[in-house]
Amino acid sequence: MLFPHIRNRTYVLLCSILSAASSTSHAFTETDLFDDIPEISSATRISQNLAEVPISSTVISEELIKASGALDIPDLMRLVPGFQVYHPNANKFAVTYHGGSGEFPRDLEVRINGRPVYIPLLSTVAWNTLGISIHDIRQIEVIRGSNVPSYGSNALMGAINIVTKSPIAASSNQVGTSVGAQGRRNFNGSFNGSSNNLFYRVSLAREMNEGFDFQKDGEQLNLGNIHLTFTPTLYDSIDFSAGFNRGTMGIGNGRHVTDFQDREHTSHFQHLRWNHSTLNGHELSMQLYHNYLNLSTPTYQASTLLGDPGLTQFNRVLGYMSSVMGGAYPFTSSSVSDFYVNTNAEVGKNHVYGGELQHLFSPFEALTLASGLGFRYEKSLSTPLLNSESYIDEETYFLFSNAEWKQTKKLTWNAGFMSEFTTKVRPATSTRLGANYQLNDSFTLRGAITQAYRTPSLLEKNAQSTYIFPEGVPYDYIVTKTDHLDSEKLIAAELGAFWKLPQYNGYIDVKLYQEKITNGIGSRFYEGPYDMGAIASALRSGQDINDVLTQVYTGSFMGDEARESWNADYFRNHGLELQASLHPRPDTLLHFAYGYNEINGVQRRGQVQGEGGYPGKVDLLFDGRAPQHTATLLLNRQFSPSVDASLIFNYMSDVVWKDSVLSDGLKTVDAKLTHTLPIGSKKQLTSSILVKNIFNEQYSEFQEKNNFERRLYLLLSMDF
Repeated sequence: MLFPHIRNRTYVLLCSILSAASSTSHAFTETDLFDDIPEISSATRISQNLAEVPISSTVISEELIKASGALDIPDLMRLVPGFQVYHPNANKFAVTYHGGSGEFPRDLEVRINGRPVYIPLLSTVAWNTLGISIHDIRQIEVIRGSNVPSYGSNALMGAINIVTKSPIAASSNQVGTSVGAQGRRNFNGSFNGSSNNLFYRVSLAREMNEGFDFQKDGEQLNLGNIHLTFTPTLYDSIDFSAGFNRGTMGIGNGRHVTDFQDREHTSHFQHLRWNHSTLNGHELSMQLYHNYLNLSTPTYQASTLLGDPGLTQFNRVLGYMSSVMGGAYPFTSSSVSDFYVNTNAEVGKNHVYGGELQHLFSPFEALTLASGLGFRYEKSLSTPLLNSESYIDEETYFLFSNAEWKQTKKLTWNAGFMSEFTTKVRPATSTRLGANYQLNDSFTLRGAITQAYRTPSLLEKNAQSTYIFPEGVPYDYIVTKTDHLDSEKLIAAELGAFWKLPQYNGYIDVKLYQEKITNGIGSRFYEGPYDMGAIASALRSGQDINDVLTQVYTGSFMGDEARESWNADYFRNHGLELQASLHPRPDTLLHFAYGYNEINGVQRRGQVQGEGGYPGKVDLLFDGRAPQHTATLLLNRQFSPSVDASLIFNYMSDVVWKDSVLSDGLKTVDAKLTHTLPIGSKKQLTSSILVKNIFNEQYSEFQEKNNFERRLYLLLSMDF
């Protein structure tokens, strides 16, 4: 049985929907049925409405963004079934799909207008370095399931494409501010205009807050972007966008205030897109892009961290070891000099250059093809993460094709593949096959099977973290490089139902799924090479130095633990997702997102393929690494042309994220009241009061001191 663990209530739910669908009124025209269904191209690179896509998808519209009460881009992902958002620090966001993630989720592809923003140096997305703000967004297309055949390796679990406001569609300028809890003081402005066939939009923002109480994880940043659209002919459009983001945020593990450090970042991007249409229905598109990110944290002298001014005691021990051991002395020098080190590894520079060429056409009426090729060149420099003072690079080339075949009026097939060729691991080809069957004018069933691969990121393949004195004497081996890393493999299946409800100007979407990941990339712990850190630890524990040296000489000394990346993880997900977007009345919006997920598997951290692990590093279970239930209910009511209000309920059952020992869930109610005041021709002042966690439910996220309580915000904006 394909979905053996889904509970009986799922069967009852589907039967109810099928029964209701079979009795749906046919009084609506085809235009009524499909005019209001959002269209996306992120699933297959072919423009399709949500009833036609082969895999579950969500569109976060501008209407939904305004009603949601979200203050930051990641918060919007709470509106998507199966997605979770949490804070490792006040301004560090983690966004994951179906859980199983830690401080740096790595299995989601995030794009802005089709430009990838995944950071190979960190194997994740740094949400506060994107160069856009929530005010720049027109809509977000979210693919809830593997999208590697369309978007490549990083889309193993899903994909997000953020679509920004178009200079052509922009009708007014805007300035705004938001102030409130945690010392929030944000300012934003956008300005647009045109000259002949050139349209432009410029956006600027400044964001500041003080972070969690009793923590040092506040933020100050400035960002800006420009978007130009040029339409030289009826058949061509050229888009160029560029932006920057520069600022500081506090990061740390949250146990002590002194553990926090300021991480400075500077990022910028450039993105060029060209689209060409022909009279016979062919569409050519090309994009070129470049992303840059520079991260830095404070450095400290090794002698300060060791509490040994001038390294006097350290050199005394080295000298004694050299004199006693003679030719058996394991290091290259009997004395060392001081040097500066980073105690937080989020340091380095990262460049990503890429390009794609795509051809969209229909060889005959029932078949549409989107095919193309592309490349990506990545280079990163980081002493703490890569143990290198020069750039390490990687090249990726890929081919893709997606096809939509409307075999009959009711049955549509979707098939796609992407082949990726990298300079680090063997080639990988990911495939997907899906079918949509239109039961009647308003109800569609779908099914899809995907086999996908995620190639290791530049960091995973090249990670090395060691503290070595300038003379070559190692103090601590933390992470060592591996030469045995292969691609992760996913096999996923889903069954879904899409029910269009024109009488409510909306739809309901249900998904059943099962996912199996093998060869998952994790960490294997083992006894590392001899280093002075292990010897110093033995001496601090009270062992006699001569006994320690004897153990080193005879090979019986137990070194510190070290780790390396390894294909050692295995887990499964299965569950149910429900999504509803309805307008019960013209002045009312109802949005509901629910996810039920069960995860189980093993994170193998010790013995692998017959090789011994490190004592105490036992395997961990994935059970509990994802919340079993997540839900969001949003109700927005337009009481008059100038007043509207929203209520937002969020729920997440208990979860223990990777890299965290905290088990906590959340249950909150937010409220937003908005008033719009016309102040002249094409001018209006909008003010909102936002209360998050109205009932002051106390909970923490990821770390014990990341405490959430009731929060109040005031938002003002003026359009002119």
